[in-house]
Amino acid sequence: MIDAVRAEWIKFSTLVSSWVMLIIAAAFPLVIVLLTGLLADQPWTSAEYAELITATTVVSALVLGTLGVLAITADYGHNTIRPTFAALPDRWRTLLAKPIVQVAVSAAVVAAVVVVSWGLGTALLEGDQSLGDSGVSAALLGIVLLAVGLTLLGYGLGLLVRNTPLAICILLLWPLVVEGIVAGLFSVAGWEGLQRWLPYQAAFNMIVADHSDDQLGRVGGGVWFFLWVLVVTAFGLWFAKRRDA
Repeated sequence: MIDAVRAEWIKFSTLVSSWVMLIIAAAFPLVIVLLTGLLADQPWTSAEYAELITATTVVSALVLGTLGVLAITADYGHNTIRPTFAALPDRWRTLLAKPIVQVAVSAAVVAAVVVVSWGLGTALLEGDQSLGDSGVSAALLGIVLLAVGLTLLGYGLGLLVRNTPLAICILLLWPLVVEGIVAGLFSVAGWEGLQRWLPYQAAFNMIVADHSDDQLGRVGGGVWFFLWVLVVTAFGLWFAKRRDA
């Protein structure tokens, strides 16, 4: 298994596209935080600043989710998955090595972004920002978990559809478009309470400092989101193991 993980890391780290996307994922929130720190002229509370970091880092998490898609669909698209399976006949080793590398990279990148962003904010913004304030540390940890979840979700979608554009569209358009439409339909039908059970709506509970009474809460929302992620990923792994490469 270690050899399979090492091989996946070599494959990932030698692609220029991987580093370009990682730079974009890291740079976007850092630039926003830096500009905010330089231009803001009023004090920020810890909760407000934490939510600025998490809101901008959601973009990073989606970019890393896209990398999760590419980790598998690129192999199927270029037919490199066949020699890979030929070299490692036990498909589970290859199929599990890919998400291990992707999740490790996503967690490391987002954790670094959060640490640097918080350091920039405390140095540049007015006010007394403290990680000990209510919900702040949990929200910052939540964005790291969200990035991990989206990476796994992207990988699972890639396994299921094996088509890069389609998998990326599902990953990105579901939170940006589909859930908004579904939530609107629930509202029109008088079923507002069902909105909390939408996967991304539940996931976003992990990255806010304060919660309203009509939400699942940080732990409940995170658990519900990861149940969706694990179902999609597990079904994708099962499907990839059973059908032809």
